[in-house]
Amino acid sequence: MTDLRLSTHGVDLDGTLRVLAMLPGDPTLRLSPGRLERATHTPDGPGTITAHWDNEADTVDVRTDGPGAEWLMSHAQELLGLADDDAANFEPTEGALRQLWRHHRGLRVPRTSTLWHDLCWLIVQQRIQRMDAARQWRQLVQSHGSAAPGGSELLLPPSKDRLAAIPSHEFHQLGIERRRADTLRRAARTTIDLHQLVDRPPLEATDLLETIPGIGPWTTSTLSVVTWGQPDSVIVGDGGIPSLVSWMLTKQRTSTDQQMLAVLEPFRPHRYRVVQLAFASGQRPPRRRPHPRRASIERY
Repeated sequence: MTDLRLSTHGVDLDGTLRVLAMLPGDPTLRLSPGRLERATHTPDGPGTITAHWDNEADTVDVRTDGPGAEWLMSHAQELLGLADDDAANFEPTEGALRQLWRHHRGLRVPRTSTLWHDLCWLIVQQRIQRMDAARQWRQLVQSHGSAAPGGSELLLPPSKDRLAAIPSHEFHQLGIERRRADTLRRAARTTIDLHQLVDRPPLEATDLLETIPGIGPWTTSTLSVVTWGQPDSVIVGDGGIPSLVSWMLTKQRTSTDQQMLAVLEPFRPHRYRVVQLAFASGQRPPRRRPHPRRASIERY
C-alpha cells in the first residue's frame, strides 16, 4: 500500500473523472462526490487506486493497493488530470462556449493508461444502448472478474487469459452476441503487447489496434480520449455526440460526424475539451415530436 497527498491546482476532479463512469453500476469503479475507487490491471499486476479530495483545501489524498500499487501511484496524477493536460491556451470567444468554460474551467482530460481494461470495457459497449452495455459489463465482470486488492468491494475486470477462455455459450448467456464476443476474444488473444502500446504515440497505437477485426474508429477514438487522455481527440461513430456538439455550437438539432468535425475544427488542439463542455452543459437537442400512432386496421 502506498499513500500520497497532491495539490489539485483547482482541477474539478468530480467533472474530470465523469468520463470513466459512463456505465452505471460498473463493478470496477465507484465515483461519488469527492471520491474515486478503481480496480484495474497494470503491467505489475492487479491494483486498486482510491482518491479522496477536498475542493476547499485544494488537495487530494491517493492510496494504492496490490501488486500494481507502485505503478498506479506513478500514474495517479495523469489519471486525475493533474499532469500533462494543459488548458492554459484554451480561451473560447463564442458566447455560449465562453460562458460554459467560465463555469467549468477546472475540467481536464484524464489518462488511465490501462489499455486492456479500457478496451474490454468499450468492446462490450459497441453498437448497443448504454443501459444494456452497463448490465452486460456488470455481469461479465461479476462472472469472470476477480476480487480487487486492498479489501475493496470492487472487482477486477477479467484478465486477458480468463476472457480468452470464455466459451461462446457463456457470452450468449450474458447477452453478448457472437460478433462482440469474437472481438473480445481476438483482443484477448492478440500478440500485440497492450502495456507497451500505451507508451506509443496515440495515432500509431490506435492504427495498430484497428488491425484487430471488430475494433474500429468509435472504439479507438474513445480509447484516445480515455486511455491516452488526448484533449484534441474527437469520438466518432457515436449516435449522440455529433448532435450534442452541433446543438451547443450552432443550434443545429441533428448532425453527422463530418458536420461535427467541421464545427470543431477551429478549436484545435482542444476539440475534446469542447465535447466535454457539451456534456457538462446538460443541454440536449430537442427531440422531434413523434408521429401519432396509427390505429391498427384490425380494430375496424
